[in-house]
Amino acid sequence: MDETPKRFDRIVAILIQLQSKKIVKAQELADRFDCSLRTIYRDIRTLEASGVPIYSEAGVG
Repeated sequence: MDETPKRFDRIVAILIQLQSKKIVKAQELADRFDCSLRTIYRDIRTLEASGVPIYSEAGVG
């Protein structure tokens, strides 16, 4: 139960980061939030499921 607020804060921070830069790499996000790439991908899927349009390109960002 303690993980949920932390996850929410991270997802909101990821959204802000995505809005502020043209290209954001998943590895940069993982490093910044001290979590795995898998967690970042899961959080991005959560944002997409919430209706946030996210465009990605393998190997770019």
